[in-house]
Amino acid sequence: MAASVMMAGVPLDPRTAPLIGRVDELRTLCELVGLGPTAGGAVVLGGDAGAGKSRLVAELSERARLQGWRVLVGHCLDFGDSSPPYLPFSEALGRLAADSPDEADSLLAASPAIARLLPAQRLLTESDHVMEPTGRTALYDALHGALTQLSAATPLLLIVEDVHWADQSTRDLLRFMFARQFTSRTAILATYRTDDLHRSHPLRAALAEWTRLPAVSRLQLAPLTDAESRQLVRALHGRAIPEPELQRILTRAEGNPFFLEELVAAATVGGALPTDLANLLLVRLEQIGDDGRLVVRAASVAGRSVSHELLARGAELDDATLDAAVRVAVEANILVPLGGSGTPC
Repeated sequence: MAASVMMAGVPLDPRTAPLIGRVDELRTLCELVGLGPTAGGAVVLGGDAGAGKSRLVAELSERARLQGWRVLVGHCLDFGDSSPPYLPFSEALGRLAADSPDEADSLLAASPAIARLLPAQRLLTESDHVMEPTGRTALYDALHGALTQLSAATPLLLIVEDVHWADQSTRDLLRFMFARQFTSRTAILATYRTDDLHRSHPLRAALAEWTRLPAVSRLQLAPLTDAESRQLVRALHGRAIPEPELQRILTRAEGNPFFLEELVAAATVGGALPTDLANLLLVRLEQIGDDGRLVVRAASVAGRSVSHELLARGAELDDATLDAAVRVAVEANILVPLGGSGTPC
């Protein structure tokens, strides 16, 4: 079986490139969260790093605010196994408390259990897993009540970014919110990177469970088409790029807006790949071990795709080691299996 090499990167900065090629996705997202004439619900938005999720969410947030919605945002961060529980909810409520302290006090008076989520009062060293089930239930009910109270007079959009880094407690609380009905106009949007979901990633099982819930919709960002990519390049570049150079950029970017932006910027200064971008592209490669890196280097020399036989010759590893190294690279979304057999190469 053949394999192709896949790049990894970071999300597109929502303040940079114009919104191109995502008109349909933005319209769908607005409808799903309820910015249109119909009532919305919960949405899970996925896409590769750099596919434009942050740009799309920024546009959605702006439209929601213009329509009189309140928008709360919390982020999951990559703390490995030591991520504090409920971190994005603490961030969202912390911003609310900073901007509207009287309103936060009112929420706390009505739902005292949410004190555990407020940054000024929560115990970051406390483990959610030692909390009694009744304590977790009280916390979940309190947050549900707080969101209901917030949206009683003003529609509410709660955005939880980067749930591929969410801890188990955050995933559990999200599931609770997805499953519960709101009596007031409340929408929840969760975003994640699809290329971070290796085979054993805990979010895979959570996504399967979430999207079976009737109130949850799932939206996936596909790569930009060739025509959309060309349109974005024209918007980013002040003058026409010669067709051979433009085609090289389009081939390397594979419809990823962030890569297009960086490669166009590089083209204006001589075509060299920026050091910062090169380092970012190597982050996932550094996590797969020596044998995995050897296999990826051998595959990259062969070009965009390589047969199993040629890869074996180039890597010079025994069959068992080669198979294990390729499997690790595929699970890390660096190599993508091709061919008709359906098994990792």
